[in-house]
Amino acid sequence: MQKDAGSQSAHRDAAFDCLRQRDFPKSEALFKELIAAGSVDPQDRFGLSMALYEQGRLEDCRESLAEACRLEPNFVHAWLYRGVVNERMGLRSPAAGAYLRADRLMSGTPPASIPPDVRNLLTHGARFLGGEIFGALSAELASVARKHGEASIARLYHAAEMFAGIKPLRYEHPRWRPGLFYVPGMTPRQFFEREQFSWIDSVERHTDVIREELRAALSENKGFKPYVQYAEGSEEARIWNTLNGSTDWSTLHLARHGKFEAEACARCPKTLETLTAIPDLHDVPGYGPEIMFSVLQPKTLIPAHRGSVNGRLVVHLPLVVPPNCGYLRVGDEKRSWEEGKLMMFDDTFDHEAWNGSEQTRVVLIFDVWNPELSIAEREAFRVVLFRAAEFEKELLNS
Repeated sequence: MQKDAGSQSAHRDAAFDCLRQRDFPKSEALFKELIAAGSVDPQDRFGLSMALYEQGRLEDCRESLAEACRLEPNFVHAWLYRGVVNERMGLRSPAAGAYLRADRLMSGTPPASIPPDVRNLLTHGARFLGGEIFGALSAELASVARKHGEASIARLYHAAEMFAGIKPLRYEHPRWRPGLFYVPGMTPRQFFEREQFSWIDSVERHTDVIREELRAALSENKGFKPYVQYAEGSEEARIWNTLNGSTDWSTLHLARHGKFEAEACARCPKTLETLTAIPDLHDVPGYGPEIMFSVLQPKTLIPAHRGSVNGRLVVHLPLVVPPNCGYLRVGDEKRSWEEGKLMMFDDTFDHEAWNGSEQTRVVLIFDVWNPELSIAEREAFRVVLFRAAEFEKELLNS
């Protein structure tokens, strides 16, 4: 076979014609000729895979699909069929991993623009993947149930079912939209009041020393970074275009995603000591605690956005609040900051912050548990989120 582009294209057309005509051995032979002649077109590997699949040669098909995905990592069809083939071979983890990759690749795609065959495979894959995820999560929840009783964590079982996609999401408030994990049966509340927490005074009385550590950190001008940092061209960068990469909103993290930042903590020991003494400080491996100084420059708006989970609350300790600073809006309620007075809110309601003054505004931000979650539910919440993240890594590496 000649290797010029024209003859390769004609040869490829013939191979796909044989595939459509269900002459699978001939199609296989033609695709193999293309590959032997040096083709690195992932479509040739996929076509060969389909010819092998239709002949029931699943192991050969599996290897060919793996090569197609290596040549084109964003090849949705190939990932979906890798899921199908692995599932048929009883390889559940690799099947779930392939379906997960396909789902990720199609995330955000309008359903109407997805071809019916792809949509059907995605639906099947999501159902299979959801079953695997819930199986992993329910095993972790069972260990908590043995300790505290199954009834004590019933709504976390329900949350895990919705997270895995095996039960539909049903929000109890039209503006309540956690981005990652939703615990049902909780009171939709935008702001929480100080009477609901026992540790408020123990934090507020340290406002002055925390502010001193903040000012020392600001004077060093070290470690503060733009809070919003998304890759150029991404959907997130488009949404956050006014703040992406901008020091108009900068932060210094003492803890991020559950990991403490040693250098920042060493510079702010009293702040760290005060917050780690809070009995309700949110602590989920990979997610919390989250502790940061948040610096908002004059005339800067943080646009409306939502947090990821409704089992935790965000807390602001206002440290530097200029006159006419503005407000924090959560859902349909606005409140203004007052230095040294804590504000607790559920960030899974859409919320925005505005510094309308001519001076910089600074608050200390940290996360705490939603007080409606019991000790047993907090434990279940931890194991579900941690296991979900670990299981996802396992699937993507399978």
